[in-house]
Amino acid sequence: MKKVYITISALLFCANVMMAQAPSNRTSTTVIADVLAQMPAQKQAEYNQLIKDLATTGEEGVLTLVKRINAPGKGSNAHVDYALSGLSHYVMAKGEESSRAVVAKAYIKALEQVSERETKAFIIRQLQIVGQDESVDALAGYLNDPELSGPAARALAAIGTSNAENALVAGLMVRMGTNETKRNIIMAIADERVEKAEPALKALLGSEDQNTRKDVLYALSRVGTASSLNDLAQAAEQAGFTMENTGANEAYIALIKRIAANGDSKTAEKAANTLLKKATKAGTTQTREAALQILMGLDQEEGAKLLMKALKDKDKNYRNAALNFASDFADQALYVEVAKLIQKAKPEVQVDIVNWLGRESKRAGKQSVIKNLDIRFDLPLRQVLIGLLDEKHPYEVREAATWTLVKIGDKSVISNLAELLKAQDEQIILLGEDALAAFPGDIDQAVAKVIPSATPEGKIAGLQLLALRMADANLNTVLEQIKSDDAKVKEAAYMALKDVVTEKDFTQLCGMLESAESTAVAPIQQAIVAAIGKQSPATQVENVSRRMIQAGSAKKHLYYMVLSATGEPKALEMIVAGLSDSNSAAKEAALGALLAWKGYEAAEQLFNICKGNPSDQVFDKALNRYVELVSAPTRTGENRLLDLRDAMEIARTNEQKANILKQIQKTNTFQGLLYASKFLDASDQAVKSAAAYAVANIAMANPNYTGDNVKAFLNRIMGMLDGEDARYEIDAIKTHLGKMADETGFVSIFNGKDLTGWKGLVENPIARAKMKPAQLAKAQEKADENMRRDWKVENGLLVFDGKGYDNLCTVKQYGDFEMYVDWMLDPKGPEADAGIYLRGTPQVQIWDTARVNVGAQVGSGGLYNNQVNESKPSKVADNKLGKWNSFYIKMVGDRVTVVLNGEKVVDNVILENYWDRKLPIFPIEQIELQAHGSKVYYRDIYIKELKSQEPFVLSDEEKKAGFKVLFDGTNMHEWTGNTTDYVLEDGCISCVPSQSFGGNLYTKNEYANFIYRFEFQLTPGANNGVGIRTPLEGDAAYVGMEVQVLDCENPIYKDITPLQHHGSVYGILPSGEKHKEAMKPVGEWNTEEIMADGDHIRVTLNGVVIVDGNIRDAVKNGTPDGKEHPGLFNKKGHIGFLGHGSPVKFRNIRIKELK
Repeated sequence: MKKVYITISALLFCANVMMAQAPSNRTSTTVIADVLAQMPAQKQAEYNQLIKDLATTGEEGVLTLVKRINAPGKGSNAHVDYALSGLSHYVMAKGEESSRAVVAKAYIKALEQVSERETKAFIIRQLQIVGQDESVDALAGYLNDPELSGPAARALAAIGTSNAENALVAGLMVRMGTNETKRNIIMAIADERVEKAEPALKALLGSEDQNTRKDVLYALSRVGTASSLNDLAQAAEQAGFTMENTGANEAYIALIKRIAANGDSKTAEKAANTLLKKATKAGTTQTREAALQILMGLDQEEGAKLLMKALKDKDKNYRNAALNFASDFADQALYVEVAKLIQKAKPEVQVDIVNWLGRESKRAGKQSVIKNLDIRFDLPLRQVLIGLLDEKHPYEVREAATWTLVKIGDKSVISNLAELLKAQDEQIILLGEDALAAFPGDIDQAVAKVIPSATPEGKIAGLQLLALRMADANLNTVLEQIKSDDAKVKEAAYMALKDVVTEKDFTQLCGMLESAESTAVAPIQQAIVAAIGKQSPATQVENVSRRMIQAGSAKKHLYYMVLSATGEPKALEMIVAGLSDSNSAAKEAALGALLAWKGYEAAEQLFNICKGNPSDQVFDKALNRYVELVSAPTRTGENRLLDLRDAMEIARTNEQKANILKQIQKTNTFQGLLYASKFLDASDQAVKSAAAYAVANIAMANPNYTGDNVKAFLNRIMGMLDGEDARYEIDAIKTHLGKMADETGFVSIFNGKDLTGWKGLVENPIARAKMKPAQLAKAQEKADENMRRDWKVENGLLVFDGKGYDNLCTVKQYGDFEMYVDWMLDPKGPEADAGIYLRGTPQVQIWDTARVNVGAQVGSGGLYNNQVNESKPSKVADNKLGKWNSFYIKMVGDRVTVVLNGEKVVDNVILENYWDRKLPIFPIEQIELQAHGSKVYYRDIYIKELKSQEPFVLSDEEKKAGFKVLFDGTNMHEWTGNTTDYVLEDGCISCVPSQSFGGNLYTKNEYANFIYRFEFQLTPGANNGVGIRTPLEGDAAYVGMEVQVLDCENPIYKDITPLQHHGSVYGILPSGEKHKEAMKPVGEWNTEEIMADGDHIRVTLNGVVIVDGNIRDAVKNGTPDGKEHPGLFNKKGHIGFLGHGSPVKFRNIRIKELK
């Protein structure tokens, strides 16, 4: 069906920006069908437009949509729900009153017409949004309905007019209905605060139903007046003034608060005082506090008195509740009165008051008041709080005073807080440290001043504070403590050093480093790193290099660790040079710096150390760090595996090998699985076990890793497992094997020993096809001779020596496949270059990215010889020249995907036929490794053959009739346009809507008169079309013609016209009734023929003619749909599939041109 396709994201939208007007080119039934087809929504703007269009359908639209609501269990209503809910919100926008009235009346009419209770409830919910007085009578009729009273009551309450409120009150007073319906009305009254309902509610207090009484109490607490106080007071007293399940006590408290809020302070005060006395007597703390809150909120002067009285109470919770309530009206005078109590109060009361004053100081506008508070003219609050820091007071009091001083933030007390660091009690020292760390001011000088006279614990706390504060002005204080005789203080000073230095301290630190004892070297190095940290890495290296020269050969190695922190290539070079130093200390320092290097760039140097035959201790450190760096999870699994394989080749111990296998498991790659399987025969149990776990866990984490070899590995591993715990692992493997697809999987096509399965290159596929068998055999014999000369197997690797120019070819030919292959270019060879030919066609490119003169900087993996389709990789993913790389290549039909070192560089791109660009790619041919004059290595070449699509061929009858194939299931060579959403899939052209949202696919050639045959498969609600005689741009239904491809029996299209049904020439020639019987069920394949001969159009579906007419005759009196169709009489044009955002498949496409 022709429509605008969108995605939408929200139900609520800015309706006030829209104005309802008739959508162009669509009838009401079309609008409704379009809206339903595109619900639920994802994009805002387009959703708004849809609902705007829907609003133009008025009452008809609402009633039509309501009729489409399915009964429970009969199908989803999501599309209708989204549409109607969106409409309801839309008509509530400013300026849409007339639309609101129309929609409301439509809902009322619909309410009378439907019988399903769920549907009625949905309609009532919409009236809750759009309804006003016109809806009251209709809703009131459902107040006593057991199933609908809730929605009806809520809707009336939301309408909120006098008539609506009267209806709710009347609903309470009638004898009809049940307790449940009464409760629904009561809750709606409570939620919307319908005050006129109070008398009716009070009448229900004597209800025998406990739940009803509870709801009435709640409702009276929200709508009641003083006349309800006695009733609720009695209920609260019956509940013992406790918070229990009747809710009576809470309701009474809430009603008193409501009365107070409404201005009747006298009544509220009396009730609250009575409640306070009774709650105190009953010992119910929560109720007591609630009554106190009400009383303190009624009158500030009386509230202050109540506070002072409460502070004498034994209940800590009650005291603190009173203090918190006082915060609402506390002023300077009250603060003074409360603070006066501090000195004579008991410790527990002191804590409460001091903590409260601290909290008050953080309230907006109160800090200055508290900070400058004087208890009397000669006694500021600050002095009282400082006095509480004295050791004669309990810890809790000192703690409260400390934190209140911090909150007040008076800088004059910093020195007093710093004195806490001089305490003998470690608990107080820690309190002081925490308080100073949190203090909002400069504490540095005060802390530095007390450090010399503090205990060792206090010194350590002070040093930590200076470090935390990065107090670089107090470097000397830290340096002084480095001289301490106490080892822990000395250590703390060194640890603090890095945080109190700046760039200006560089020279002094260097002098310290060059004369430091061994235990001090590391922290001083860290301090130097921090001191120059704000400089650019290059400047850091320059400054350190200069200092290394001054230090001389005996001391320069002390700076290697500093260099390692810069991450600069030059720094790495200097560290590596240090590895060759004759001074053993320098060598050790260089190694330590290299081991500390954080970036992957150090991995190669560590690997070189391992290859240099170092001691076992050095080897182990270097290899372990190498494994750590190359195993960083930020790197792709493929690249991690390549480097880990290098590590495995030089590993000395079984422990190292087992560790490497554990990291290989984490690569989670198929190549990792295959590589780990090589160690299942290891003599060492730890290595064998690590290999088994790597293989099993990779396989079970990736159900798509299938095949005979994987099955064999897993079956073998089950035989290796033993012990009680093993049975769980065995069961897991058995379960996995039971679910595994039964397929051959990946097969090795290079055995690592010789060239079995390979042959030399004879010409190109087209030239070979023209050769006679004898001629080809002779040429092949010569090619094989050249192959054996130029291609060798060395140490399990397939090697091209770079001297010949003939490709190495598979003996076997391949159709669709997946392929893994590792490759490496020789860095010593000239102009490193290679490639992989797919089905005899160049090529997936391999080259040295440094060769910018030939454009190699784009990277390897691209389809180099493409001219129309993309030829370059999407990114550079090559490893350094001389390092191994890994390809994953997938080819289906003419589509190629390439993943290089775990990075997708080619995504489903068409590979063009280099040998004859007028022809599609060969459906089956050999794979070739290119010879390009430079040395190249290959290993681990695996291929998984995919089920290839048999090409569609014309019947003898169609051949004779002059048909030709436009799509045979193996390639899309005859097509152009949207090859992103229209893809080759299982022998079909499959429309898979993506981020580009639909789009059209066209024949490359134009056609005038023709017979066009194809097969199609629909999904539920699918919508597509066949454009004929259309240009490549514009809406094909109007700039050409569109023959509908539509699941028009889907309920969302029930109201469309024959001009929109499947097979119709959209808006011009209607589809006949026979199309309904002719169309097969969704999911089955249909055959269709479209004949276009001049003005005569005929459409045949599954052998049944469903359209047969003359377009010129059809428009004699104007176009049937009333729209402009400027391209209707085009003489010729392209044929296209018109994407409307629905998944649809097409296959076996052929055409016969008519004269």
